Amino acid sequence: MNSDLQVKPLVRFLCIPDVDDRPIGGVKQIYRHVEHLCALGWDAAVLTETQGFKPSWFASQAPTISISNAHSLGELSSSGCILVLPETFISTNLSCILGYDLSKLPTVVFNQNAYYTYGQIHEGTALEIQRFYDNAQLLQVLAISEDTHAFLSRNLGLSDVMLSRIINAIEPTFVNDHPKSDLIHWMPRKNPEHVQAILLGIQRIQLKYGQGWQAAPLFNLSHSQVADRLNRSRIFLSFGHPEGFGLPIAEAMASGCYVIGYSGGGGRELFGFGTSQEINFGDWTSYLTAIKDVLIRFTEQPREMAFLLQRNSHAVRNLYSFDQERQSIALAWERIEQAFFSWREYQ
Repeated sequence: MNSDLQVKPLVRFLCIPDVDDRPIGGVKQIYRHVEHLCALGWDAAVLTETQGFKPSWFASQAPTISISNAHSLGELSSSGCILVLPETFISTNLSCILGYDLSKLPTVVFNQNAYYTYGQIHEGTALEIQRFYDNAQLLQVLAISEDTHAFLSRNLGLSDVMLSRIINAIEPTFVNDHPKSDLIHWMPRKNPEHVQAILLGIQRIQLKYGQGWQAAPLFNLSHSQVADRLNRSRIFLSFGHPEGFGLPIAEAMASGCYVIGYSGGGGRELFGFGTSQEINFGDWTSYLTAIKDVLIRFTEQPREMAFLLQRNSHAVRNLYSFDQERQSIALAWERIEQAFFSWREYQ
């Protein structure tokens, strides 16, 4: 370990329980964040329940270490370690995480969905928010979208110096250079009753130019398989709500898909590129109208649609690139490092 790494505190992202039975986008982003930190010279790792655990549905070079091993190695010390917490841990008792007391560590909150910030609202929520976000040990809050940043600033009253924007990068496997087929895809996990309502509507109405189109959910697939499907399809239906960012929307746009559906709030910044139609949550009539209209456009203006989708793909992939993500992470962690040493002086 070189002298620079010895000066910097360790960074450990708490990511428990170990879940591998379904894709969870926020988990993947934790691993990507750790990869960037390691490349930037930080000693960063994901804290897991079991030594050696990694989700199997995406590939990652991020180091992992079990909480028990990290404790045995003396890593979980307030004088030399920063604990990064997901926003969902607002009501978690940090003094007993798998039997270990992590409550004394300085923290960073990685807020990937503003709408999970309150957890399950109850009479003690105000106190939980105060303990989580007004704690002197909190060094910084990372926000992954314009919407999440606005929520944390306006709804929680967090000051600008406590907030850092992080760019969520689109994986380079999502590209618009494959032959396209008349395919419509969607993610089935969120709001399945809305999915069924739209599918029932499609079956009932006579869609002009709908003949020959096929529709299928993206279910039980690895991340690379999802990319392959989107790269070959023309339309993506978004049913996610609420969303912290809406990475599936960005990935579909990068793949050259026309996107119709819910922004979930966090994905609203993506719907300004012109080859998409945001639908208000629950507005099934407008949803079906948008599908009908875009099928007409694909049939009557195929070259113009291909041109617009190619430009949109290029714009989205540049704005949400790995370079943009790394720059945002580097800037945020410069602030966090300064805050850590300032905090430690007064301990």
